[in-house]
Amino acid sequence: MKTLFLLSLTENDKRLIIGITIAIILVFVIIGLIGSLVVKTMKFQGRKCDTLISDVVINRIVTNPRQLRKYARKKNLRYFIKQAWLPLIFILIGFSALAIHNYRNGGDWTYNPFNTVDGFGTLVYTWDFSDPEIYSNIFGVTVLSDWPKVSNEPHFVMEAIYSYVFVVFSFIGLLWYLIVSQGYLARTLRAIELSKKVFEKSLENFNQNTLPPNPDSLQQ
Repeated sequence: MKTLFLLSLTENDKRLIIGITIAIILVFVIIGLIGSLVVKTMKFQGRKCDTLISDVVINRIVTNPRQLRKYARKKNLRYFIKQAWLPLIFILIGFSALAIHNYRNGGDWTYNPFNTVDGFGTLVYTWDFSDPEIYSNIFGVTVLSDWPKVSNEPHFVMEAIYSYVFVVFSFIGLLWYLIVSQGYLARTLRAIELSKKVFEKSLENFNQNTLPPNPDSLQQ
């Protein structure tokens, strides 16, 4: 049955199945790599919490987990504000450019800043996915079987300058703010971890037989 099924497939169908399988594997690999990178980055960012609260811990200014978390929360918030104001300025510049464009064009807020006529889309390649010839039907499912034709090549349009500013500044600002926010979360989690670890009393590796004898017991 399986042999007959494989024989019924055309070479194009086989190539498509192989391509789809490879694409699915690549997606899972990329997701795994991104997840691993995020975890490592958060561990690195969380270590900043140690620097922020080390003085009060070493000098025993805080004496319990609650005080440590409260102090860490204040220091973490101040550090977050210190880091977050610049990416927020970038975002503000980007959206201001878009608002100025719409205001200059009679308040048209339906403008798409990513279009390929006078938007950011003029700077990137775009492909025509509406061509029915690039699709094939496999097992009743319509899948992409050929590379679509290029419908737009990168070119500069002066009228699109506002969209260029909007996309570039907004993207950089949002990505930057996301990293800063991730750092805030990482330091918060690190503070919770430290509040438990610093004041923890554990007998896990304690062995009373390894202690030196009590001098009073020797005298008796």
